[in-house]
Amino acid sequence: MAKKDKARIANRLAAISSAAPTISDGRIPPPKRRGPPQREPREPVFRPGVLFVSRSHQVRCVIRNLSTSGAYLHVEGEHPLPPIVVLKFLQTGTVKKSRVIWQNETEVGLQFLDDKNPDEDSADS
Repeated sequence: MAKKDKARIANRLAAISSAAPTISDGRIPPPKRRGPPQREPREPVFRPGVLFVSRSHQVRCVIRNLSTSGAYLHVEGEHPLPPIVVLKFLQTGTVKKSRVIWQNETEVGLQFLDDKNPDEDSADS
């Protein structure tokens, strides 16, 4: 290594070691969370439902767990589902427009889309 390179490296190391760290407000930031993103709490359930795949095609299912943003279902048989489906809870009559997040043979993960009821829009007018 040339004498000039050694002098340059020594100067850089001296500058780095003498530099004081800058602390903006003195608070230590919280540690970053590792792993998958935090999900909403899920409620284990066992409720009958129907998935409306199209106007003329529906699939019976059992809702296995539920959160405010989605559901996990077991469907009857193997059915390729479109990206958007409508889930109807048979016990309550509640209808949720949903996006299919994942699917394997007889299991489906749904994310609920807008939670507006058409009756609510007309009541506001």
